[in-house]
Amino acid sequence: MKKSVIFPVLLAVSAACNNNTTTQQTDSTLQNATAGTPAATIIAGTYQGTLPCADCPGMDYQVSLYDDHTFSELVAYQGRGQGIATVETGTWKQTSDSTVMIQKKTDSSSFLAAEGKLLLLDTKGKRIEGVLATNYILKPIEGGDRRKIFAEKLKSGIRFTANGNEPGWNLDLDNKKISFRTMNGDSLQASLPPARPNTDTLKVYTTPGITVSIRNTMCSDDMSGLMRPNSVQIQIKDKTYQGCGEYLK
Repeated sequence: MKKSVIFPVLLAVSAACNNNTTTQQTDSTLQNATAGTPAATIIAGTYQGTLPCADCPGMDYQVSLYDDHTFSELVAYQGRGQGIATVETGTWKQTSDSTVMIQKKTDSSSFLAAEGKLLLLDTKGKRIEGVLATNYILKPIEGGDRRKIFAEKLKSGIRFTANGNEPGWNLDLDNKKISFRTMNGDSLQASLPPARPNTDTLKVYTTPGITVSIRNTMCSDDMSGLMRPNSVQIQIKDKTYQGCGEYLK
């Protein structure tokens, strides 16, 4: 089954003074397209929303379309599956001046861009109509492209990273240590112990100075709204920090 993602086309059209002018402009556009000149501009970005679910209250969904023709998709079902978030990556390609296809391992997804938003289309690539149409809208969100930051962290040996707010903080785990710091300038480092417990859904790293708990459940940043696949809790003495994180690959 194939679906496609459709994005807005930014096309400026000058008013024709007569039929000859219109014909000349049309011919010129066709010649440019034939010569390989891009006929449209694809808007990369991150979009999210809660989509209808047949057997659950809703499906938390986020898709990031990157400018290098790769994408990342995050899905979590509310009320079932323990809130576990799944992330899938792949590539997309432009199939016409207004159509983009994102291909996943088992299927694809299609959307229509309108007024800066994405509308989920049905399996035939048609717009969903009726009173439920607004339930299929994904809104744009900032901060979805963190690939450069993650690449730098991964290069330095970091395999998990997380952050939170109020106060702002950042956590990095590599194979040997835990590194924690806040926006206020406070910092703490500790040797990385074995995780106990260590399950598919929960990993807890406990040291005399800091305890880090990582759950495999969808987490939404409480300021930006950006969704990430792991919920993180950090305990330092009597202070508790909550935030979101993800494993780096």
